[in-house]
Amino acid sequence: MSRRPQQAAARATAPSVTPLLEFQAAQDFRYGPANASPAARQSGRGGERFLTSSQMFANQVLVRYPQQFRIRSTEAQLRCLAPGRWAQTDFTGRRVLFLLPSQALGNNVCTLLFLHAFHERWRPRELGVFCAQSTSDIYLQSDIVAVHGLWIGRKALKRWHHVIDLGQLESRRDIELWPVDMEADLLEAFGLAPSTHFDGTARRIVAAPGQVRIGLLPLASSPLRTLPVETTQALIDGLADQGTLTLCLNRHQQQGRSYAQALAGKLPEDVEVRDGFDSIGALLQAVDGFDYIVAADSGPAHMSKLYGTPGVAVYTSAPGEVLQGRFSNLAGWTVPYQGPHCAAPCGLAKLRQTADGRIGCMGSLGVALEALPDTPKGRDAQTVQALMAEPVPCVRQLRDAPGDLVDFVRADLAARLPGAA
Repeated sequence: MSRRPQQAAARATAPSVTPLLEFQAAQDFRYGPANASPAARQSGRGGERFLTSSQMFANQVLVRYPQQFRIRSTEAQLRCLAPGRWAQTDFTGRRVLFLLPSQALGNNVCTLLFLHAFHERWRPRELGVFCAQSTSDIYLQSDIVAVHGLWIGRKALKRWHHVIDLGQLESRRDIELWPVDMEADLLEAFGLAPSTHFDGTARRIVAAPGQVRIGLLPLASSPLRTLPVETTQALIDGLADQGTLTLCLNRHQQQGRSYAQALAGKLPEDVEVRDGFDSIGALLQAVDGFDYIVAADSGPAHMSKLYGTPGVAVYTSAPGEVLQGRFSNLAGWTVPYQGPHCAAPCGLAKLRQTADGRIGCMGSLGVALEALPDTPKGRDAQTVQALMAEPVPCVRQLRDAPGDLVDFVRADLAARLPGAA
């Protein structure tokens, strides 16, 4: 028998690179991802084998209940459609399942935008995502995507014609040093045009002047991108006459708790403070519900793309034009910092550390990027607290001189109000 068909099949597929764990269940079970709505809960049948990429699920469920679950492999792999075939394959009428490598909110918003473009071009019989985990609610915003939040069964995998590991795309990028426009990256990899369902523009504000529902979302996952407390106070003072203000924080995040403590007793009584959201779905609803937002470079800024929510995104270390891509619903404002060791935007998405363990960035540590080879491992509450008290230079400039940002936001909002020229 000729080996050519086998060789051709091998070239058409490639092993998955996103880490997977295989487990077997003794009895039927039901779980849902953390930070997701009840709609993301899944059921599994006893006696079957399943694959998951969630280390949290493995630690909190599989390992804790050995009488119910048996881990079969910690290095499972799938044969996936090779990246070189992504733009060459006809997916019309096929069932296509995407393995998701990341829980970053922005990446998954961009992936949903891409999936709509994929659906418009190919009209697949079924479209699904696998291991969405805490971002499951993002995909549940759409009626074209079947969502497998925590796992998928070996038997269920057999019904899919193509499995695609998007980790094979993301693994090529070092987004900790310079972010990418993830939607554009995916569209290019599959040879697609953007979805017409999301045109990238802002929806109109219909509220009358002085009655605009304004959401302030100052937190990001890193102190490099979180707005200083003083900047948020200046925004609240500067927007108080423009409508109702809601400050969105996160009681589950150290920065969110520290933020609330720093602002305690300092906010006007008519400012609503939401100290957290029960799920990512609730946060999505909030972003959709505001007439206008001011957001740090964070997940909510990306979420606004799904709804055309108008507003301003504030950037420090990361380049706004890259992260916003083709979307103009948010006006981008970057702190105009220039220093002896760096200038904004420098491209860092996360803090870095020197070989001897000092944590910060080029400007705060007074070194070149080459002297910061790694990102810190784990969570360091003391460092986060210190950087909120004394931010890195570009964030410090935003703290010490917020007036230009406040003026920019007021002018942007005025230009979007009904009747504006």
